[in-house]
Amino acid sequence: MDSRILARRTRGVFAALATGALLVTAGCGSSDDSGASTGGSGGGGEKGEIVIGATGPLSGPASSLGELYKGMNAKLDEINRAGGIDGNRVKLVVKDDQLNPANTPGVARQLVEGDNVSMMCGVAGSPTTVSIMPYLKARRIALVAAAGSSELTDDNAFLPLPTYPSLAAGITKYAVEEMGKRKVAIAYTDDAVGNPTLAGTKWQLEQMGLEPVAEVKFNGQAPDQSATAAKLKDSGADFVVLNNTAPIVASVIRASAKVGYKPEWGVLWPALNRGMVELSGGTIDDNVIFASPFPLGDSDRAQTFRDALRTSGQRADATDSIVMLGWVTATACLEVIRRAVQEAGGGKPSREQIVEAMPGLTYSDDYVSNLEWTKENHAVRGDALIVGIRGGRFEALTDFQPLPDAPTDEG
Repeated sequence: MDSRILARRTRGVFAALATGALLVTAGCGSSDDSGASTGGSGGGGEKGEIVIGATGPLSGPASSLGELYKGMNAKLDEINRAGGIDGNRVKLVVKDDQLNPANTPGVARQLVEGDNVSMMCGVAGSPTTVSIMPYLKARRIALVAAAGSSELTDDNAFLPLPTYPSLAAGITKYAVEEMGKRKVAIAYTDDAVGNPTLAGTKWQLEQMGLEPVAEVKFNGQAPDQSATAAKLKDSGADFVVLNNTAPIVASVIRASAKVGYKPEWGVLWPALNRGMVELSGGTIDDNVIFASPFPLGDSDRAQTFRDALRTSGQRADATDSIVMLGWVTATACLEVIRRAVQEAGGGKPSREQIVEAMPGLTYSDDYVSNLEWTKENHAVRGDALIVGIRGGRFEALTDFQPLPDAPTDEG
């Protein structure tokens, strides 16, 4: 169903968070930390408050990614209003790392050793997540990251959505088979976002007997992307695969338009929000498609999501994929906790019980696509929509389709 870009969101929504951490409490209970000190205990059948932690950019240039905690908060509020998980309430504590990997380890230690969280859920950003994975593994603390790089999986770390390689393969397959594109280029950052996108695109092209006409590496933080645009233009590509946040993607597209280069763009879900339209400066419409593992936020399928946002008082743009990511991530974590609570006899589970509840989890609903975690598979081999922008509106161009089974080895 068509989705309309909502009215412009108030700017600076996270400005008040610039000097400290944010405590997000789901549900109607107290916002104090009285229950956090028992986050690592449990398993004895006693009910309690289960505290989950996350690090993310609540201030700084990437603060728009903090919208994902509105989606998480809405999901936790829905569960707590219904009595929690077998009587155990769930609380989310988020601390600000400004999406800087230099900050994340210290912030994560505060959550684990200070707030005593039972698990980490909704850690934002691939490089930031990588920076704390060894620490969490050593402490045997479960991690569900809010990102799509298979680099973010480990013995105790799982992903709630399909990986970037499979999504990149899916949008490449659509471009070649349905749009007739033969000259495909990849613009990528040399990190856990760009490299898996590059790998998935190249793998899919190889399956169809093609090679990329260009692989253009660029610095996403550079203020001027004219050099990137020039290289893409010189390649003669009629389709460019690109994966990053909306500001970075829009900067590459704007720079390309300035040099008279206007290919079709294939973009993954992190940039699927109205900010993409605003930041593009009028340079996108009918020339950008997205691969998204989520339903469109204003579709009939997402009615429960919108209702929960409203009931919980979250002032969020339902069409923003980052908000939907929060909902999906929280859903996966709650299912893990539900299994662990059962193992704990209905009481508050221990950290170890939460880790042990992750392999073997299966779940699927209107938002989470075919989650089947095993000891070998720590990501979702799911489905995705192809979404376009038509007249400033998001529009589903396909139904959900199974993604190609692209290798998760991104090396």
